[in-house]
Amino acid sequence: METVEVPVEARQAGNKRDAGRLRRDGKLPGVVYGRGTNGFAVQVDNLELRRRVGHLEGSHLLRLKSEAGAVDGKLVLIKQIQYNPVTHAIAHIDFYEVDISRKITLMVGLNFVGRPEGVIHGGVLQPIMRELEVECLPLDIPAEIEVDVSALEIGHSLKAADITLPPNVVNSTPDLTLVSVLAPTVSTLAEEEAGVEGEVAEEPTEGAGESAEQTEE
Repeated sequence: METVEVPVEARQAGNKRDAGRLRRDGKLPGVVYGRGTNGFAVQVDNLELRRRVGHLEGSHLLRLKSEAGAVDGKLVLIKQIQYNPVTHAIAHIDFYEVDISRKITLMVGLNFVGRPEGVIHGGVLQPIMRELEVECLPLDIPAEIEVDVSALEIGHSLKAADITLPPNVVNSTPDLTLVSVLAPTVSTLAEEEAGVEGEVAEEPTEGAGESAEQTEE
């Protein structure tokens, strides 16, 4: 998969006051760590981070760009994002360095494509999962996984084992139900019937106009 480049700067690990000052300056405190390695304190521009990765769904491979040789060029995943409990703004971000020769387990976004047969006949498409846990090498992480739902009838569903995954990607949860097509609800059927009855009621019956004229006479 293509990597997204994210510029970061080295920072001195400090206390909460230092981190707050950093955030007020539009920067986010973070740390880069990996398997068997010590964490390296970094900071990243908040707006720049949002511009580069804010629109992405699921897990994506990032390449760090920095003047600090200890992290420059490292391939990472966003492992955790901490939020302020009051403002819900990002407070801290953890980058996890990956080994391109070692498989990892991660979540990848699902993209449901096609119009189900069941929907054509009045059913309702009900996505149950928006992401799927898979296992693969870092460079094989798919941007998304397409799920063709066009053959789904009312009352039918798709499990993770039913879909075709990209090459070199293994499904970690084959028994997980991803999407189903539900039968129309009672309220939906009532609305449809009311619409039909309304249309019929609005149609004038044969001879109705003549009867009205005769009454006026």
